[in-house]
Amino acid sequence: MSRAFLRILAQRRPAPALTPDAPPREELEAVLRAAAGPAAADPGLSWRVAVTTRRSAPELAAAAAGMRRVPTMSTPFPRLKGKQLRRLATFRGSLQWASTGGLGCALVFSPDDALGVPRKEQLAAAHGARPLLEAAFWGAGWATTWAPRDGADEDALRAFYGLAPGEKVLGWLFVGRPPRGAAAAHAATLPVPGPRITYH
Repeated sequence: MSRAFLRILAQRRPAPALTPDAPPREELEAVLRAAAGPAAADPGLSWRVAVTTRRSAPELAAAAAGMRRVPTMSTPFPRLKGKQLRRLATFRGSLQWASTGGLGCALVFSPDDALGVPRKEQLAAAHGARPLLEAAFWGAGWATTWAPRDGADEDALRAFYGLAPGEKVLGWLFVGRPPRGAAAAHAATLPVPGPRITYH
């Protein structure tokens, strides 16, 4: 049994904040392949990852705010009312969220009838990909934070990611480095409380 693997599982935790650093594409893809494992080839996965960088954060923020394009943030702003004003306020908040870390990995549920598995089980497997991704990034020296999907506009988000029928975003795993002040605590090998266990 690999003690290093057990240590990664025991110590992984969300970072209190993330720097704008991001893994290069080659390293990113290696991490994602490791998380997917051999199931990616046979029989296949019920999830996929859609990556956004900080450069595309405004487009993601606009989609999360229900907009098909990034609003012009000029001053003074034109007179806005009601829904337009609320969407602009939502965009401003979403922009800060979408700029977290160096990149964002949207975890997309992507069901496939060819897998021969009920969709309910496929969805459970897709949700189970999150801890695998967290552990893989942790093992590669990267920190993460998870943001579950909570009411982002369906149509705009689907258009942004080009989602196929039946696909949906489950949440976002943002990736970066922990800030210098938190790096030691984030990487420390500390005892962690275990789960409740009973033997029968």
